[in-house]
Amino acid sequence: MMRTIKPQSSRFTVPSWVKWATLVLAVLLILAGAFVSWMYFEINQDRTAGQEEASQLALDRTDLADVDRISVYRGAKAIHIVEGKTSQGDSGLIFVDLKNKQILDEVFNEKIILKTELREKWAQECEGCNFKYIQYAYEENQPVYEITYIDEKNRYVLDYFKLSGESFDQRFAFRQN
Repeated sequence: MMRTIKPQSSRFTVPSWVKWATLVLAVLLILAGAFVSWMYFEINQDRTAGQEEASQLALDRTDLADVDRISVYRGAKAIHIVEGKTSQGDSGLIFVDLKNKQILDEVFNEKIILKTELREKWAQECEGCNFKYIQYAYEENQPVYEITYIDEKNRYVLDYFKLSGESFDQRFAFRQN
């Protein structure tokens, strides 16, 4: 009597559809990762565009000797705001219009109220409000602070103050749906 040997099946044998599904999933994940990376770098490049040029313009045309931070305010036009120090150690703000390659305004520390002081002053005036953030801005050809918050009527509000802390006659309140 002849004995037939059963072929042993490996526990690692997988149906071909599982192999294809895994391969397709891996390719899709790689493509998605590449797309997300590309999007991140493109968006970040747009966000930081012009910062080096604004920094150099501020250093060349003003008393600033060192740049600490650069931010962009997008109002009627994009304004780069360069924060830095002079060689004497005085802090200052330079408002730069890169499109026209000009310095719009220079403000040094003795004229500026601190953001924390302005926030405390604002909090006393608007007790039922939910503070979001504060940033430098440039409205109606002058440097100002922009405070963003949600007021007691649940409106999203942009309120402007002069850098000295005085109220600036501009405020936008948007009703939230």
